[in-house]
Amino acid sequence: MVNVDLPYIEKNKSRHGTVRYYLRIDGKRVCRLPDDMASEEFARAYWKARGEHKPATPAAIEDNAAPKLSAMVRPNTFRWLCLEYMKSNAFQALDKTTRDRRRTIMEGMWVEPLDDATKLIADIPLSVMGIKHIEALRDRKRDAPFAADERLKVLRQIFDTKREGKLITANIARSVEPFRVHSDGHHTITSAEIAQFIDHHGPKSKAVLAMSLMMFAGFRVSDLALIGPQHRRGDTLKLRLFKNRNRTPVDIEIAIHPILEAVLAMHPVTGMTYLQTEFGKAFSVKGLGNRVADWFRQAGLPHCTAHSVRKGLATDQAHNSATDTQLEAMFGWRDGKTSKIYTRNADRARLARQAVSAISWDGVGTKLIAAD
Repeated sequence: MVNVDLPYIEKNKSRHGTVRYYLRIDGKRVCRLPDDMASEEFARAYWKARGEHKPATPAAIEDNAAPKLSAMVRPNTFRWLCLEYMKSNAFQALDKTTRDRRRTIMEGMWVEPLDDATKLIADIPLSVMGIKHIEALRDRKRDAPFAADERLKVLRQIFDTKREGKLITANIARSVEPFRVHSDGHHTITSAEIAQFIDHHGPKSKAVLAMSLMMFAGFRVSDLALIGPQHRRGDTLKLRLFKNRNRTPVDIEIAIHPILEAVLAMHPVTGMTYLQTEFGKAFSVKGLGNRVADWFRQAGLPHCTAHSVRKGLATDQAHNSATDTQLEAMFGWRDGKTSKIYTRNADRARLARQAVSAISWDGVGTKLIAAD
């Protein structure tokens, strides 16, 4: 969640890539705004809502003073346990982006009031913190169930913090059930949508270079930002995947598809990465992620993401008889569960087609199409 240029605007991107805008004043979400920030409709809605909901003045804030986060951390409180977790090896071993995201979630919980609104969650003693408090923290995100489950996941990690090999306090968060929203997750891109993307941007564009690397190598954005000529060994690309590189590193070796070879040949290499900014610099992971999202929106595909292409590639390969082992080698999957999602669905489709071809009914079906 980040602020954009206009004041009091909250930009929220869902896991499906949909970007929503809200007016947020004095820490409260006032209303949702139109999706196109550049439109006249957006401007009218924004200024109308601003006129109806003015920020509180300093005097009003003083009169309705909410509890403030203390500069001093009280021992054996919820905030103290969070800080102990952030010092732990389990937290420090995470990627920086994951650490930053979890810290943001924790800090958001600290400033939430208890039911009586005179104290903050941060200061609640561990000795009195119970399952009802965990459920309350989860349920405050009920309108965004994925965020609620992510909050509960972080709480479970916090209460798993150990000192000298023993839990600091009982992990009450593991007694609380997540919402477990059922979803297929990111959209799976289709060949027609890829064609639409290529037609919009042009075969020699930077956008299509990125698409080609995703289509024929299955790269996540984090790997797409780093991949370059130094990873090439003849007709293969060898690299250590960015995800989990500090905890459970995975090295992969991918043969360069002839079409990808032809696309790479159209783009002279001028640096250590195939994809570079307009200033000849490598993209940051976040910067490239934003750029890829922009490319999809510009092509009229706002529901697509880089992960949509990764899913589309795995689906295409599975339907063309790729095995679990082959998918695991290419995508760097380790537990076998992910590859089976794609091969199982492909096997079902093949078996269903074979089953239909075996329908006989002793030939009686021919009567259905017999001539009058």
